[in-house]
Amino acid sequence: MIQFGDTLKQLRQRMGLRQDDVARIVGVERSTVANWERGAKQPSLEILVKLRQLFGVSLDELVGVTKVTTPFPLACYFSLVSDPLVKLLSERTGVPAKHIAAFIAALQFLDDVCNNNHREQEQY
Repeated sequence: MIQFGDTLKQLRQRMGLRQDDVARIVGVERSTVANWERGAKQPSLEILVKLRQLFGVSLDELVGVTKVTTPFPLACYFSLVSDPLVKLLSERTGVPAKHIAAFIAALQFLDDVCNNNHREQEQY
């Protein structure tokens, strides 16, 4: 069985994200992500759900129960990499298209998280 830390590192690297990128997105310190990847600590269930959403995988895949089968796990990432505007931005700025796509995907994820938090607050 694959360890959670190995899976997390693999998913993070496939998306072109750094530890501090993942940390900012899920709301923890960079050292916390490093500890997860080393196997020194485990995230809470709440954080696992955020990571699952970020990478577009099941919890089983994230914790290593089943193998991650998608080469680039975030579903919208596929369409973003080949998007003409992303390609144009890449050509004009020199930033690799995969990094631009990962940034946009992360923004979409954060937008979803913020909208879900807002809906939950309205219920109370």
